[in-house]
Amino acid sequence: MSGLLSFSVAGLAFLLISLIELLPFSSLFPSLSSSSSSSSSSSSSFLPLRLRFLSSLSLSLLSLLSSLLSFFLSSSHDPLSPSLPLSSAAAASLFLLYSLSGILSLPPSPLLPFPSSLLDLLLTFAFGQEFLIFYLRRKDVDGIENRYFDLLLVPILLCIFSTMYVIARPRAVPPRLARAAGLALQGTWFLQMGFSFFTSAIAHECQIHERSRADYTIKCKSHEDYHRARAIATLQFNCHLALLIVVGVGVYGAVMKRRGGVVGGYRPLNKEVQMGGVVSQFTLDSDEEGEIVAEANGWKEPVVSVHVAEENGF
Repeated sequence: MSGLLSFSVAGLAFLLISLIELLPFSSLFPSLSSSSSSSSSSSSSFLPLRLRFLSSLSLSLLSLLSSLLSFFLSSSHDPLSPSLPLSSAAAASLFLLYSLSGILSLPPSPLLPFPSSLLDLLLTFAFGQEFLIFYLRRKDVDGIENRYFDLLLVPILLCIFSTMYVIARPRAVPPRLARAAGLALQGTWFLQMGFSFFTSAIAHECQIHERSRADYTIKCKSHEDYHRARAIATLQFNCHLALLIVVGVGVYGAVMKRRGGVVGGYRPLNKEVQMGGVVSQFTLDSDEEGEIVAEANGWKEPVVSVHVAEENGF
């Protein structure tokens, strides 16, 4: 039950941080908040930053506390029991350092004004440490939990590359949205892992074997059961990814509808016509070759003149 609680708290915290990551979305598009003043928009941008650092600080403190608790309650009969919590504590310490550095550098009176690029670099290292933990965490080669951990590497990689892109382009919108999507996918997948590992929602003919709080594995009875359990894990991840895409498209459509059109929409043609205001005339006369042929035949072809006056400059 303690494992389910840990995974649930981590999943909900990642979802909360992803929502906080989306809060500056309106400030990145000034047209969404054109009626607000610059001072109010700057203060609102400081508020998401403060909420982001406080939420990541709370999550890292809880993770560090859980790792230390697992270390002190580790079993002396299991050689892996003390080492696994310490590896998780390393990643939690990096996230804690990132959160404290961000809080100390918050305006209007920063105690230690760290540049944003340095904070994003710390965050990149923290995500990299998290990636190494789940990439190397193979207590049992045949354990089904390894498939879940391998799939978790996908949103972690998305967070790493998007944060690196934020360092290169601090004011770019797509990498921040990609990082929010990676955080949200991590949150939902942590919830899925908690329910799949520690409840009856686990695959049929498979069960968990716990040696301690941090050392556990999921074994199945037959080779076919292992294949089915891995296939179920992949299907679950695809469902989570599809849900994230549907929710993201829905939120984007709602924002664009509230904005009142498509980003960078076209201007009406009549406005450009009215801006021209230049009247031009041109004449379409009969060709000289046609006149020569008409005179040779002994009859005179009337000259056709068409005067066109348009307002659009043609």
